[in-house]
Amino acid sequence: MIPNNTADQTGIGIEYVAELRDISSPNPQMRRLTDPIEAARLVQRETLDRLDAIFRAQSGPPVLLLSGGVDSILVAAAAVRLGVRPHAITVVSDTGTDEANATAAASALGLPHDVISLTDDTVAGLASESVSRLGLPELWEVSYAVPLLATTEVLDRLGPVGSILMGSGADAIFAGGRQLRNSIDSPEAVAEMDAAIRKESAGNFVYDRLIPDFYPRVMGEYADRITLVFQTLRFWELAEAFAPPALYGVRDDVTVDKLCVRLACEGLLPESVQQIAWAKKSAIQRSAGIMDALAGAARKKAAALPGAQTYTDPMTEQWEAVATRLFLALLASERSNA
Repeated sequence: MIPNNTADQTGIGIEYVAELRDISSPNPQMRRLTDPIEAARLVQRETLDRLDAIFRAQSGPPVLLLSGGVDSILVAAAAVRLGVRPHAITVVSDTGTDEANATAAASALGLPHDVISLTDDTVAGLASESVSRLGLPELWEVSYAVPLLATTEVLDRLGPVGSILMGSGADAIFAGGRQLRNSIDSPEAVAEMDAAIRKESAGNFVYDRLIPDFYPRVMGEYADRITLVFQTLRFWELAEAFAPPALYGVRDDVTVDKLCVRLACEGLLPESVQQIAWAKKSAIQRSAGIMDALAGAARKKAAALPGAQTYTDPMTEQWEAVATRLFLALLASERSNA
């Protein structure tokens, strides 16, 4: 079965899909497309069509936040296929893993590319600024804000820019990073995957979430240029038809997720770098090394507390001890401010 889009193509930055239609109610019977090759062809076509609409609607030279994962690399390769070479920006800290694949993709595709390398101290400073801008210290929001905030130095240097392209949203609709408990050919797997995708997408693809104005708070004047390529009603309608065999498979004896997305990416990349379409990657908070850097900063903070190294060293002790030290310090601070 080939899905037919009913929604119009859009060139706007973000569509809050869960506010446009009900995507939370289970509907596994929609997921009939099992052929990953056909699914990849559809993903390719929709990505090209979406980017064409974006480039027509948003003036100015585009920028791509190139994380090194398959989603942003697919966007890069599709843009080049359309004759557009966005300026790529990659943010990594000392323990980040994104730089190699991002650099390989940018080089092979002929993209101008800036790599922003953050030290642990820089990450801690950006985290502090993010907490101030967001108004709360929620871990995942802050760690997502840090690499975005870091890009503004390059955006300022580039001058007026067009769309700021991001691959965010693909994991939600294509079940990225998820493992299925049931065999991918079973009806149980269809229901399992459908429920997981709907829950994540319904929670994420809304404006009214924990910090509704997240992008304006973090990106300031650049917020209205943020473009989540895969967060559209049309992409949702496309992905809603994919059954588990279109999204899960085995390559070189290794189980892979987002199978059709990887095939679509591979087909648009130069042969010399097609293997990067198959690299596994975690969320940008981890792959850019932001989580590790913040964890290191937490250990340093704990180690600086009065008497901290009397019995065990916060730089090497178990995380439960570090968390407890910081909690006790928070209690002490609350009492002194009471």
